[in-house]
Amino acid sequence: MSSADTEYDAFERLVDIEIEGSSFAVPENNILLRCVQFILDEGMVLGRFCWNNECGNCELTCQTPNQPELQRSRGCQTIVQEGMVLSELTPDLRYWLREKLK
Repeated sequence: MSSADTEYDAFERLVDIEIEGSSFAVPENNILLRCVQFILDEGMVLGRFCWNNECGNCELTCQTPNQPELQRSRGCQTIVQEGMVLSELTPDLRYWLREKLK
């Protein structure tokens, strides 16, 4: 799989992550906010996201297999990792994912 001619950073494969109990396959080497766009399959061009670590509207709690303790991070700054578990989404992120989450 290639990401040529898309807004995603280059990726060769999809990695599995969990968001509030729902499983998703998303492109490796991309920030979490781009992965949310991928999950929505429409692009998330609206919303109140600044994409540059200023607004906090993409803040969430995450765990990775290599770092199992919970940590707060921002989806616009965090690169997705295989096995990542995301929880405690902001209302903005939860709104966009509302139809995809269990």
